[in-house]
Amino acid sequence: MEYTEYMETLKEQIQNKRARSLVAEEIRGHIEEQAKEYQAEGMSKEDAEREAVRQMGDPVETGCALNRIHRPAFPWKLFVLAVLLTAASILMSVVISGKTEGGASQAEQLRSLLVINGVSFAMIFVIMYFDYTWLFLHIRAVYALYMICLCLVWSGGLLGNYQTALLASYSVQVLLPVIFAGIIYQYRGQGFRGILKSAGWIIIPFMVLAAGLISLPKSNGAVVENAVVCLFLLVASVLRGIFGNEKKKYLVELALLVAGILGAGVAFFYKYTFLPSGYVLARLTHTGEFGYQNRMIKDAVARYSLFGNRTFLMQGTGSDGEYLLGNIFCYFGIIAGVLVVAAFVWFLIYAFRQSLMQGSRMGFLLGMACSIGLIVRVMVIYMMVNFGYGVIYTVAVPFFSTNLMMAVVNGIYVGLLFCVLRNKMILKEPCIERKNTAVL
Repeated sequence: MEYTEYMETLKEQIQNKRARSLVAEEIRGHIEEQAKEYQAEGMSKEDAEREAVRQMGDPVETGCALNRIHRPAFPWKLFVLAVLLTAASILMSVVISGKTEGGASQAEQLRSLLVINGVSFAMIFVIMYFDYTWLFLHIRAVYALYMICLCLVWSGGLLGNYQTALLASYSVQVLLPVIFAGIIYQYRGQGFRGILKSAGWIIIPFMVLAAGLISLPKSNGAVVENAVVCLFLLVASVLRGIFGNEKKKYLVELALLVAGILGAGVAFFYKYTFLPSGYVLARLTHTGEFGYQNRMIKDAVARYSLFGNRTFLMQGTGSDGEYLLGNIFCYFGIIAGVLVVAAFVWFLIYAFRQSLMQGSRMGFLLGMACSIGLIVRVMVIYMMVNFGYGVIYTVAVPFFSTNLMMAVVNGIYVGLLFCVLRNKMILKEPCIERKNTAVL
């Protein structure tokens, strides 16, 4: 069989259009490599190509086998767990709401949560079928749009009341690591110079946020959260070899860079935000005026029982998603709470491992941005808040949201994560000319 006929027959067996070109390129490479070896053994070019094609086997059987591998893989394990966590959070929220004085009725709470979580899952499905390579190829335009949105919501004048402005600014801020993943990719292979450029571009939104913190007491927590997530993403990129193979050298240089930025950041926070008043220390030690709320939570934690005591962490938190985990421990007991925590831990570890295993650098960066962001938000910030050590608040926790804006943010994060896992075997990095990627 001739080469052209073989390739056409093989490609007909591949159902997914994206995978078809990927498989064709892979098989073409194998045939060309094998043909060169036969030519080196003395065969003519035509005979070598014909023999290389024959060695590939029947094109229908080979194509069908490759079709089973190179197809979208729906992340069923994570999806089922997401549905279970959402159902559990709705059920527990409705039960707790019925026992809360002055709160919404159970029917009202159920309707509200069904709408909010319906929007979140709709967002997940829409984004899951998105070609994430588009984000990386158009990162300059995305970055510009993001900065416009950030300036608008952070200015405080766009969205009426304080609470709405707070949630809007937080929602926009927590998307920053996703943008940072695209920026890092632009400077791949450029060594420490690429790290400096990436850090330079990401410092710009932080400067906008810092300027807002001086005059507007918005979400300090999201600024700190983003800084931590972006740092871990940068370290992961160095370890993956995104910037080059001199990983130890880059890590040392990155450590020095971070030390300088961290020093400036700490000095800024001490001068312009809540740190001068002893806020953080009071929160962590449960002392003084600022430690009062955490002290109440710690007292509630001390009364936890295996099967619950039908109480709440604090008055007024019964229908608040920010304290839902703590209220589950209080109301339903330690066993129910531990099961919920175990489900979250499994979800996040599995997502993190799958992100690490991505062959595409684009998939790796986007998957790591989402999984690291969710790990920091859920396993660090949310746990601290619900066990009496909260310093950072307004956390967007997947499947536990009682606010529409937080649900949208969760949908974007989980949707992008599912998108990366679903397209593991069918999307590859497009060939981009270096001149188009050297400067953002």
